[in-house]
Amino acid sequence: MRLASFGFALLLATLAFAQQQAQPTPSVAPPTSFPEVPQMPPDQKAPPPQGLTALEAEQQIQERFNAEPTLANTNLGVEADESSVILKGTVKSDLQHDLALRIVRSYAGDRKLVDKVQVPQ
Repeated sequence: MRLASFGFALLLATLAFAQQQAQPTPSVAPPTSFPEVPQMPPDQKAPPPQGLTALEAEQQIQERFNAEPTLANTNLGVEADESSVILKGTVKSDLQHDLALRIVRSYAGDRKLVDKVQVPQ
């Protein structure tokens, strides 16, 4: 009797599986709610992103120096051109020197950083 029950259950499972396989899968249509994005013609390229000019970089760095309490009572100056940023002056500690370098790097962009800051030992 057990063997007959097992055979019957196996037969039902096989029929259910075969019936499930015969059903077609629904096709998924691509979403149509997105508007088409205009593309650049192949002979044109997008303009490069604009960075800070040398004068803007100098002004931003100097303003940040002046606003930073840790750099109070230091003598820091900055000169920038299109290829480099020169940091000059004196600070009292390595902490102040590191902070000044981080500030300059944050505004320098692709310009080379020239460090001429003096830290007394």
